[in-house]
Amino acid sequence: MTKVKVYDALMGSGKTHNAIERMKSYLIEGKQFIFITPFKSEIKRVLEALDNKEVYAPRDMDEFGSDSFEIDTGLIQNDGSIDLNAEPTFKYLNKRAQFLKMASQGKNIISTHALFMSLNKSDFSQFKDYILILDEVVNPLDIYKIGAKDIDILRKQDLIVINEETGEVNFIQDEYNDPAFRNVRTLCGKGSVYFLDKYFFVWVFPIEIFKEFKEVQVLTYLFRGSLLSAYFRMYDIEYEIIPKEDKEQLEKVKGLLNVYEGRSNNIFGRNSFSKTWIENLSKRNARKISDATAYVINKVFGTKSNENAFTTFKDSKDKLSGRGYAKGFIPINARASNDFRHKESMAYLGNRYFNPQYLSFFRAKGIDLDEDIWAVSELIQWVWRGRIRDGREMNLFIPSIRMRTLLKDWLDGKFSSKAA
Repeated sequence: MTKVKVYDALMGSGKTHNAIERMKSYLIEGKQFIFITPFKSEIKRVLEALDNKEVYAPRDMDEFGSDSFEIDTGLIQNDGSIDLNAEPTFKYLNKRAQFLKMASQGKNIISTHALFMSLNKSDFSQFKDYILILDEVVNPLDIYKIGAKDIDILRKQDLIVINEETGEVNFIQDEYNDPAFRNVRTLCGKGSVYFLDKYFFVWVFPIEIFKEFKEVQVLTYLFRGSLLSAYFRMYDIEYEIIPKEDKEQLEKVKGLLNVYEGRSNNIFGRNSFSKTWIENLSKRNARKISDATAYVINKVFGTKSNENAFTTFKDSKDKLSGRGYAKGFIPINARASNDFRHKESMAYLGNRYFNPQYLSFFRAKGIDLDEDIWAVSELIQWVWRGRIRDGREMNLFIPSIRMRTLLKDWLDGKFSSKAA
């Protein structure tokens, strides 16, 4: 069984640096590795840090890498013969094809979460000699609303069968090519698909790929709250958490964070600021939030506009924008980005909960999700986009009672035992 190691430590603890040092050792020892990072911008940095010609990255067409092209040295005639005098032709390989070709050749690879998650169930056999290093967790499942009527049609037309015991969905008409349900056929070919309630299918990343690696290393923080942790538990994949003691770091962070305490925190009740709650806000109440945020940032914190940042759920960005901070929006799920490290005052206008379908799916599998660990880990990741990542003092406004309490609990070390 795959050996899974989770390097669980606070951002800025050197997880990526240490992984780079391990990869340098692997290059000397002749071990093969694949390093997966959240962002394309990180690929160049890691490649430069490794400074080795034996490490490759799939490339876009405009980068014209030699590994981006398949070369045909001959021209195939109608009768099947090859014209050896023909000029060579060049065919661009998409990044997924490049990735799999590199793996088949045993090359060391640096790539992104997005490309890794595009792998199909049938690709698993390429990775048996590799060590996988996953910088930050991936989301190993996705929810698709198919609709009760369409699911009924799929079953009655004998296009799918649903296992009554496990809920797993299999597309059984291999010759089917009609556009109506081609997306369902493609989905079932990419991983495991499960029936959930009467409207939804849940796509799950093929566990065969994780099982195939010689070793899997995950670089993250508060792993136990992640969906990847629940996914491993669902498939009985054991993992070892290697925690880095963070007591001193937490004390340092507590001294650097100025968390607002005042009447602007009392705009609404404990369950406020969830995604649905914000979507249903009246214009009047939305204005209350933006006015309160502007007051705290401009009057209490007193920082310049370009030093301010805020977040909320993407569709509500304009709804909660306000004077002095509107241009500083940072996506609520931002992570591993250095673009905002100059931000001194930050407002977190959200209250994070799992998608209810995730809860239902894992509950049916006997797996409980810890929403508090997940919520505080998402909050910390966002806060770490600001200048605290450089060990500098930072102001924080969190009007959600729940999220503010979770942050205080984390600073007091109440989540450390759960992470280990």
